[in-house]
Amino acid sequence: MRQLLNILFLLCVVLTSCTTTPQKIDDIKSEYATIDDSIRIHYKTWSNRSYKTGMKTVCFVHGFGCDLNTWEKQFEGLRDEENLRMIFIDLPGYGQSSKPHVDYTLDFFARAINTVLEKNRVDTVILVGHSLGTPVCRHILLTSHRPGFLVDIDGVYCFYDGTETPEYVNAVQQFGHSFDNADCQQVIAGFVTSLAGPKTPKGITEYAMNVMPQTPQYVASSTMQNLVDRRWWPQRTIKAKTMVLCTKNSGIDPDNKEKMKRLFPDLDYTELNTCGHFIHMEEPEMVNSKLKKFIFKQ
Repeated sequence: MRQLLNILFLLCVVLTSCTTTPQKIDDIKSEYATIDDSIRIHYKTWSNRSYKTGMKTVCFVHGFGCDLNTWEKQFEGLRDEENLRMIFIDLPGYGQSSKPHVDYTLDFFARAINTVLEKNRVDTVILVGHSLGTPVCRHILLTSHRPGFLVDIDGVYCFYDGTETPEYVNAVQQFGHSFDNADCQQVIAGFVTSLAGPKTPKGITEYAMNVMPQTPQYVASSTMQNLVDRRWWPQRTIKAKTMVLCTKNSGIDPDNKEKMKRLFPDLDYTELNTCGHFIHMEEPEMVNSKLKKFIFKQ
């Protein structure tokens, strides 16, 4: 009898272990949505209980050259939160999503994200964008009727506000075309080096160096050329609550807070001094703490 009880106990342990919370994003089942008939968008979703009405939904959008695994520390920090659903997306052209030969515009990226949100019946969404992901999220809020909020983690901006100089426009355009040639991987590698701050851990730079140069040249070139196109940068304001986390290491202007305030009147702004571009990886405890407060205030 005792032996039978021991066997039943071990069986319960095994069955329980099969339903434990995933420890990494890799442990979450992959899902796909399709746009334009054949372009597959890879994404993963997680909440620690079945979805119910009123649950907060946060959608994480990675930056140039990266994939959904860049949000590993945010998954670890938020996975046990109740009343929270997280969606992690590979933008088309990146990660495990399709990489078609098309124009990689902010509108194309936004359409992919909106398709995933619609498939998962998301109404109000909290969009968290890093780098390139920020203008993609901003474009969603500017062009769709979906109610939402924005978290900007060292986002990319082109300030075409009527005061830009010819030198500024020329520099922006040159950057947009710097990924056009066959040496694109070397250009991206140099770009990665510039993203580190004085205290950036080596492992974060190694992650970026392993992932970002794998971006196909035609994807990198089209993404960057379209990113700096004036048509994607209207100076319209977003009235929804917005949180900005940025770093001086990215070369922001001294009046960056004022510029952000003009774009996002309802603004929570934090500017860091020594952190590198991957703030969410370099300072995960700080970022996750601010994310939790922001998410559950909305």
